[in-house]
Amino acid sequence: MHFAYTDFLKFFLYTILFFLLFFGYNTVSGPYYETTFDSASILNQEVSISTTSSERRTVALKKNIPKKKATESSLTIAFNPEYVKVDNDIVNRLKEIIQSSYFGSKITPLHLVLDSERQDPRGQVVGNKLILSTTIPSDSEQMKVFVHELGHIVDIFYLKKGFFADPSDIFYALSWESFNTKKKGQKITNFVSGYALSNKYEDFAESFSWYVFHNEDFVKRAKNDTILQKKYDFFRSSVFGTDAFVDTSFWIDALKIYNWDTTKVSIDIKKYLYYIK
Repeated sequence: MHFAYTDFLKFFLYTILFFLLFFGYNTVSGPYYETTFDSASILNQEVSISTTSSERRTVALKKNIPKKKATESSLTIAFNPEYVKVDNDIVNRLKEIIQSSYFGSKITPLHLVLDSERQDPRGQVVGNKLILSTTIPSDSEQMKVFVHELGHIVDIFYLKKGFFADPSDIFYALSWESFNTKKKGQKITNFVSGYALSNKYEDFAESFSWYVFHNEDFVKRAKNDTILQKKYDFFRSSVFGTDAFVDTSFWIDALKIYNWDTTKVSIDIKKYLYYIK
């Protein structure tokens, strides 16, 4: 069979078109397009927070700080409204998590916004900006909401999206056909919480948080559930490595068999922060 030059050119162009369409499909099926982010209005400048201060104090930060300095840091912290008093204990706790060896390389650069006007959602990721409410009633819940949102950061940015594959797809494929359509035969026991059943991204973030704070219980549940075992193995092999958080337990009260929201399960903050140092 003889191929003319025009046939070869058509074949080449169709091949290029195919790859462009394939790449476009992977892009629009990602978290930026499948999830609606309702960002709070943040008007103030982002300011770089020193990593050396350990003094317990209340800080008041004003708006007029050169933004250029903020962009030079792997961590910037902004406040909403633009002039607000924030207990430095809150900032220091969050910094300890961000700068620990378990999270640092996975979540930075990070732009953190502490929002004193936000009620719901308590935390939110918009690009690499993480917005966290300072009105959350307990320190334990606030820390767990923060780590849940870090799970989204890890999912979207740390697990690099290649041209043909997204490492997170390995996790998604365990329970999900699409963004919010579960595979047939999925049971409530295949998920660490009720909220994890919302969609594949919340399943990832809730499982991420459960691995970090309730690893021992995750292992216990996984022994009786093949899907949970594979989810646990994914975080151990693809996110944290073989030793991080393995067999740790930071909860205070006895765990329930079912929890709707993992952030509501109280933890011992001092014990957790001591571990990640």
